[in-house]
Amino acid sequence: MTQQGYAQWLEAEGRRLDEIAARAETTPGDWQRPIPECPGWDLEGLIGHCAGVWTFVGSSIAAGGPVDRDSIIQPDCTLSQWHADALARLTAELAARDPSDPYWSFNPRDQTIGFWQRRMANEAVMHRWDAESAFDGTPNPIEPAAAVDGIDEVFDFFLPVRQPSVFAGNGETIHLHATDADGEWVITRTSEGLEVAHAHRKSDVAARGPAQDLMLFVWGRIGPETLETFGNYELLEDWQREVRI
Repeated sequence: MTQQGYAQWLEAEGRRLDEIAARAETTPGDWQRPIPECPGWDLEGLIGHCAGVWTFVGSSIAAGGPVDRDSIIQPDCTLSQWHADALARLTAELAARDPSDPYWSFNPRDQTIGFWQRRMANEAVMHRWDAESAFDGTPNPIEPAAAVDGIDEVFDFFLPVRQPSVFAGNGETIHLHATDADGEWVITRTSEGLEVAHAHRKSDVAARGPAQDLMLFVWGRIGPETLETFGNYELLEDWQREVRI
């Protein structure tokens, strides 16, 4: 994915979060709407989380290094205004830099601005879906290309930085196959942890579906029952419990 593509996702999905937050400020009860697939979170907590993340990353980039997370508090304004201001600053800071520019990140394998361009875009994509799920009806779909990248990011970043032994196994294999995009993954549980390949290969269990549904499954928002599955279904359930983001 290109810097421009990530910037477009962050802007579009972030703008939708702005709209939801602005509505919640004027609609009684909206802030208390639960996020169905994120137990313990309501809309206010979700928007506050996003505003805090945008503030931390935007402020850290401007400062040239990570700021103290304890210093990230809501300023003297409404929550929706904080979210809008923090998002605007973040997008401006990211747009002013090249993805190859060296910069600190949580990922020891990618210490560049490009990490944050991708991370913030996927954060906005997932949490926009979360926020819309708090309202009646179905959230607007996640673009297949964005969903594929969101799955790749889990395997590129989230899982490698966690304790590898959590995912260890005896050679069990899982095949994920997107039906509406170019996305296939074969996950092998080895004694050293997970190995992930972009491949089409017979596995102990296979799960097929739209890229959005696969992303929601990998991120722990929906269960495997939503997907078309073949083989050892319990392996999918066990794996999802362990990797939930």
